[in-house]
This record gives sequence, structure tokens and C-alpha cells, in this order.
Amino acid sequence: MLKKREKKKFSRQNVKLRNQETNNLDEIEQKEIVEEKRAAKKTRKKMETSSKSDLKLKSGRLIEIMSNYKCLVMIDGEMKICLLSGRLKQLNLETRNLVAVGDYVNIDLAADETRIEEIFPRVNSLSRFADDVFQNEIVIAANLDQVVITSSLFEPELNLGLVDRYLCAAGIAEIKPIICVNKIDLATDQSILEQELAYYRRVGMDIILTSAFTGEGIEELRAVLTNRETVFSGHSGTGKTSLINKLQPGLDLKVAKVSEFSGKGMHTTTSSKLILWDFGGYLVDTPGIKTFGLHKNDKALIPRIFPGFQGYFPFCRYSDCTHTHEEKCAVKEAVENDSIPSERYESYLRIMQSLTG
Repeated sequence: MLKKREKKKFSRQNVKLRNQETNNLDEIEQKEIVEEKRAAKKTRKKMETSSKSDLKLKSGRLIEIMSNYKCLVMIDGEMKICLLSGRLKQLNLETRNLVAVGDYVNIDLAADETRIEEIFPRVNSLSRFADDVFQNEIVIAANLDQVVITSSLFEPELNLGLVDRYLCAAGIAEIKPIICVNKIDLATDQSILEQELAYYRRVGMDIILTSAFTGEGIEELRAVLTNRETVFSGHSGTGKTSLINKLQPGLDLKVAKVSEFSGKGMHTTTSSKLILWDFGGYLVDTPGIKTFGLHKNDKALIPRIFPGFQGYFPFCRYSDCTHTHEEKCAVKEAVENDSIPSERYESYLRIMQSLTG
């Protein structure tokens, strides 16, 4: 038996065989085996420029993502259906969607089929992550000023744990968050809701209470949306579409009732769309979700950006305190003296636990 160091090493080659008829195998020479040049996956940097950069490309804003790599793009106020170029499809971005609503892109209008050739670098993006092993990124929207986290008092019931996850994602992306609680017309005692939201108000979060049914809070919401780039995102069935219709009558977006079987929201909006407000600014309307995954790589950031913790962690004994088991932890002390509600601390622990492993 050959010793390990004496074994021959073989390297696998990417080859393809040409179809050739012969009666003598000896006639086939090595030169007939041609190396196959496979297209290598390209990095994010490659999305910014293409070989067509020297050509006359037209800039536009991505309005809606359609099926089969088709997108709706606004170019000089006109809507055009564009395809993603083959080069962009080879990008290895570890994300489920190569482009997102709100992206600025360069378009080749001279091609037989209008194609997106380049994607401008994003100022920011709001993303959630799949719960699978690879945690692929799902970009919700790009190039934003703020995110309106839409929730509802009932039908479905207010889910502050989901709100906390959104607030963490907004903190990571450095996007201003606004908490919007809809359907407050269903409240029998609004003071109970105010007690639940008191902590968020105390730590400086903007909160707007609305009712798409009665119109309460609509003018306040319109004021914060004017001339701003905003994404509406939140739990399914919270009334995002009803709020949009109330904010801009005439859009007549389709709405649906909460499921009578489960009591949970149903998806009315099926794809993200960018809407131009007639009072100035843009809105990205997104399908509702029931879960919002954060990325495990961001776990170290959560102890610093979880809502309300910013004022406490600098006083922890350890600079990398996780606020779980450490001694002399300012956050745990704040929980003990009721400065931080136990419900919010438990929500924090659930997020940290979900990012373990």
C-alpha cells in the first residue's frame, strides 16, 4: 500500500465532451475535451457597474417586483416593465431578492427587452431573515427615511413582542421607527392601552393611535408621512391597507377581513409596492407578516439597541454585558426596580434565545 505522501493527487476539472461519432476510441485525443468555463458568482460590488456603463443608461426607481425577474420601474414619471439582466442574476448576495422596492437602478432602454443593468448602492434597507439554517435575507424595502410599525389593538390582538423585533431591526438599519396602533375604536378602556405603551413613550418612541374606521389619528399620521420615504410593515390584518385608503382616498386598495376561523389577519397585500402620496413623499406598502426573524450575526447588537436599553447598558459592569447572567448589570437592576417592565425584559430574553446557535 502506498504511503499517504506517495499517493497521487488528482484534481477535478470542469470539462464537457463534444458529441462525436467514431469507431475507434483511440482517435479521440485529449484536445477534444474542452474545459467548460462556468460563470462565477459575483459579489455585491459587481452590482454597481456593468460592461454597459459606457452606454447611455437611464436611471429609475423600482416601484414593484413582479414574477420571473420582472420589475415595474418609474423612469421620468413613466412606468416601464423591466427584466433583470443575466449578469445581476449571477450575483451571490445571500438574499432571496436581488432587488427591493425603493431601489434606484440604471436601465438599458436600447435592448430588445428593457433591462435593469445596474443597482445603485442603498442608503439603507429594512430586512428580515428566514428561520432556516442559512437565514437568507429578505429585503422588505430600500432607501427609507422611516418605518411605520403597524399593529392593532384587537383583531389581531396587539403583539408587542413583534413590535420589539421591528424596533431592533430598525435600530440595526438606523431607520427611524414609528409605532402605529390601529383599531383603537375597539378599545373599551383606552387607559389600559396607554399603560402598555407608556414604556415606549418614556424611552422616546413616536407612537400614533389610529382608527381607519372613525378617522382618529389620520391627520397626525399624514403629518409624519408628508415628504418622507416610508415603509408600512407589521402584523397581518392590522389594517395597513385601510389606513392607506383613508390617508389617500381614491387609491381603493383591496382590503380583507380578519379570518373568522383563526382570529388572525389574512394577507390582503400580496406584493410590496411603492406608492406616491399626493401630499408629498412615498410609501412602500408591504404584505403583512406573522413572524420577524433577526440575524444571528446581530445578536451582539441587541443588548445595546433593544428599545429603552440605550440609557442603561453604559452603566453595566461589563462593556459586553448581555443583561442575562452578569453581575452588576444596570438593565437587570432597572427591571428589579420596575424602571423596565418585566414584559419587555422577557421579550428581550426571547429574542436573544432565538438568536442562539
